[in-house]
Amino acid sequence: MESDALEKKLPATVTVTPARGKLDYSLDIPGSKSIANRVLLLAGMAAGATVAAGIPDGDDSRAALRCLRDLGIAVDSLGNDSVRIHGRGHGGIRSATLNIGSAGTVGRFLPGLLASMETGEWTLQSTEQLAGRPIQPLLDGLRRWGADISVPDGASFPMRVRATGLRGGDVAVSAAASSQFASGLLMAAPYCRAEAVVRITDVDREERYIDTTAEIMRHFGAAIRTERVGADVVATVTPGGYVGHDIHVEADLNAALNFLLLPILTGGRGTVTNVSPDTRQPGYKLLDLFRRLGAVVAAGPDGVSVSWSGGTVPGGFDIDMRAMSEMAMSLAVLAVFADGPVTLTNLGHIRNHETDRLAAVSQIMTTFGVRSEEGPDWIRIHPCDRSSLKTPTIDSLNDHRVVMAFSLLGLAANGVTITNADAVSKTFPGFFDKLRQTGAEVLDG
Repeated sequence: MESDALEKKLPATVTVTPARGKLDYSLDIPGSKSIANRVLLLAGMAAGATVAAGIPDGDDSRAALRCLRDLGIAVDSLGNDSVRIHGRGHGGIRSATLNIGSAGTVGRFLPGLLASMETGEWTLQSTEQLAGRPIQPLLDGLRRWGADISVPDGASFPMRVRATGLRGGDVAVSAAASSQFASGLLMAAPYCRAEAVVRITDVDREERYIDTTAEIMRHFGAAIRTERVGADVVATVTPGGYVGHDIHVEADLNAALNFLLLPILTGGRGTVTNVSPDTRQPGYKLLDLFRRLGAVVAAGPDGVSVSWSGGTVPGGFDIDMRAMSEMAMSLAVLAVFADGPVTLTNLGHIRNHETDRLAAVSQIMTTFGVRSEEGPDWIRIHPCDRSSLKTPTIDSLNDHRVVMAFSLLGLAANGVTITNADAVSKTFPGFFDKLRQTGAEVLDG
């Protein structure tokens, strides 16, 4: 990976022009930011070295690596997408100011790991955007274990963490706003002085991120057992810490799904070569929806492909997006081309993401000439004839999902110009390069 000093700068404004006929492409996708930041932080706290491959070169992963270095943990770039992390066995620098930028995963995973040390004091600084996002369920859980953490009134950052160790014991945390609060507790639990039992409430049945956290913890040697108890997930973690172990981060399925959805919008075929049918990432369930809509979906050792031979997308349905909420904006784009309204439900929590994403979809759809309705946790998209769609200039609202989703709408319809398009660097700085690989024309400036 490149150093921060050599980071490639993306254009602030891009124009995506309409596709010329059916597309036919094959490409690969960078590693999952969500998985990578779990891997990086646990490898940094582990005893011994870890070689981690598949690390995406986005802002969030850069933030995780920067924090490790500022904690005195050596990180070697091995080229391409691999790094060697010399874990300090829960040691390192005991006082520092850590800049986490807009990386919500770092902001939710790192506090517990720092608090679980026996000594030290750190300040975590973030962007204004992240400082306004919720974090209270995580703080409540960590404080129940004895953590000394303070934040300004009404904000999440800057956060001060003064380490005195964590005692463990029973704690409950809701996953209603985000399962990352539960993951932040789980990741710190192996360093508690006594067994930790985390009861996670309000868990969607299709939730996979908690399973992913547990799986990565086990990879680094943690003793964690999870079970369903009624509607809850209960995780029991035995003290013991982490040990370095080489790992490869799988492709980011949320990013990949944009390129698997695209053929349904334009006609043709698209293949992502490094998505596995064995993935635990929850968005994989969207492929079942694509099949029901009439797409041909093939999945195997050579990746996943989606083909669309033509015809209108069947609409007139509701879909619960709670477990796949990162794809809500892109599915809203697909709904524009349906033959009836499509309602995306159970999405109240995405009002507290990089922007209020439900309000953002409504606002941007209007500029394209698309009618939508929204409620507290749902949005309904009404179809619009392709030839009637406008060619607007929109602002990304500093949200990477806005950039990706509405680039697809411009490509499938009559074009779009996006300002602050460099927001896509948060998770996928190579997005426009990949879009060009589909045969799309993307103009800078």
